[in-house]
Amino acid sequence: MGNKGPMPTQELTIDDIKIDDETPSKQAPPSTSVVSNKSKADVERDQLLEGSSDVQTPRKKSTQEILTKYKFKGDAAAAAAHAKQKLMERQEKLARITEQSAELESEAENFAALAQQIRKNTENRWWKR
Repeated sequence: MGNKGPMPTQELTIDDIKIDDETPSKQAPPSTSVVSNKSKADVERDQLLEGSSDVQTPRKKSTQEILTKYKFKGDAAAAAAHAKQKLMERQEKLARITEQSAELESEAENFAALAQQIRKNTENRWWKR
């Protein structure tokens, strides 16, 4: 089993993080059959456009199209309320993540202290003298 090089990093947003006690699904590793002389940007572009026969430049959407897509129908108050709700959800997620990381840090410190104590106890055994 040879080392195939470093895995590409993937940027995550706060919405991508699931904090519930769900087991994460395993994702298939990215294909490594890409010719090595291609740049990372070319490889990513090829992956994004895989199966696409024509490349189109994105067109500018009107404000009304965006509002319709997100179902606010021109109501600025509804859009603001939705944005506020999403902000509150993100703050709750961040608070839970912060709390969980503090718990993990505390557990790691306890584990390290216990491991050190066990090591000292085994060094003082009579058969080690």
